[in-house]
Amino acid sequence: MRAAEGSPRPTRFQRLSLDIRFWVALAFFVRLIGIANPPLETSHHWRQTSVLMVARNYAEQGLDLLHPRMDTAGELSGITGMEFPLLNALVGLAMMVFGTATWPARLIVLLMGSLGVLRFHALVERRLGRRTGLYAALLLLVSLWFMYSRKVMPDVFALSLVIIGLERFDRALSASRWWIIVSLVGAVCLAAGLLSKISAGCLLAVWPVLAWRQRTEGRTWAMTAFIALATIPAVWWYHGWVPHLVEAYGYWHFFMGKPIAVGAMELLRNWPRTLDNFYFDALRFSGFAVFLLGLFYAMERRAYGIIIAFLLLCASFLVVMLKAGDTFWIHAYYVLPFVPVMALLGGYGLAQLPGRRWATGLLVAVAFEGVAAQANDFRINPTLEPLLELEGDLIDDEGRIAMNTGQVPTAMYFAHRRGWTLTNAELQDAAILARLEHLGCSRVVVFRSTFEGDVTVPWPLLLEKTAYRIHKAPD
Repeated sequence: MRAAEGSPRPTRFQRLSLDIRFWVALAFFVRLIGIANPPLETSHHWRQTSVLMVARNYAEQGLDLLHPRMDTAGELSGITGMEFPLLNALVGLAMMVFGTATWPARLIVLLMGSLGVLRFHALVERRLGRRTGLYAALLLLVSLWFMYSRKVMPDVFALSLVIIGLERFDRALSASRWWIIVSLVGAVCLAAGLLSKISAGCLLAVWPVLAWRQRTEGRTWAMTAFIALATIPAVWWYHGWVPHLVEAYGYWHFFMGKPIAVGAMELLRNWPRTLDNFYFDALRFSGFAVFLLGLFYAMERRAYGIIIAFLLLCASFLVVMLKAGDTFWIHAYYVLPFVPVMALLGGYGLAQLPGRRWATGLLVAVAFEGVAAQANDFRINPTLEPLLELEGDLIDDEGRIAMNTGQVPTAMYFAHRRGWTLTNAELQDAAILARLEHLGCSRVVVFRSTFEGDVTVPWPLLLEKTAYRIHKAPD
């Protein structure tokens, strides 16, 4: 678009500031800081190492997507049910080339998360205009998405695939040619996203709104059928194959949710912390205020399409919350599927403000608060750093080990061993220690304060450090 006669030509920065690709690229390069760090940042190191553990087993033992394997199953094989290991397999392939360095794994998620923001922008811009598309994408970029796009976790990876799939289906609605191919690409992305994280499927609730205007056309019904078919692999995996793996191999690892009534009671009992996931974790306080602004404008201006989409997405996400129960408010990343919804409403609200100065000022405030609150993700937690020495301290032994880390697999991953993750109470049980010795446990690692706290183990002391002790099995 040419500048109006007599008006100043926009500067290069002004042009860049209106291009979402510039901001996505900037955020991408910022998040390369510390990209090679091991997954020992404060938040969710345990979740990242569980992904990396399966990936490393793929790199060392071969790719078998149907039988993912953990190292924390004690004397068992470690094969268990979990999310479909697409991300794990990609990371495993990278490990075959680059070794066990963490940066390729982080980079895979970062690339997918960046592409997800770009496709989110394309979808919103197509439906609601340039300003809303830009503002919504920028809000998503600086939300909780910012941090989790560089973590080795399937959440942003899966959500990005679902967003890409929805954007492709929306594009196919207006495509005059090749709409079937575009739809098939969308279906593949949806299937991969749902397999990788089934909770990402709550975003599919927006499809009736996207398809409503063309609901009588044959292609719309064909695309709806493609979407339905794309859900079948995830239904089979989570409701058929995962229970089979747990039963066949005897090791439970994956959280499949709770009865809805139980989840509802847990959320109500902890309602302040449940709400905290929305007004603090998702977009921080300023971002939540912008989200409320968008909700106000949508109702005040009777934007029925946005309101109906919001209600449908709320209903579908409520199912995720009820199935999660306490797990929802304990782990901030459970709110991630709803963050694009909040960003959409926030972007709409900013676009309704007169002029650009108010919108720009609010965006700057949201970005500053959001990124500043996530700055600790670029640093290694000092209390976890001693784990980097663990494999070297166990190099003289190749047997199975036990450690007092509860259900956290982080230390086992860095030990590069297989074995048992136990509580302090279990390590003080003479019968359990005798059983460990009988099953071939050759070392017990006791962490003084990092996980369960110090505990006395009556096995001979082999090594003592500030962070942990290593005991060997009795002769």
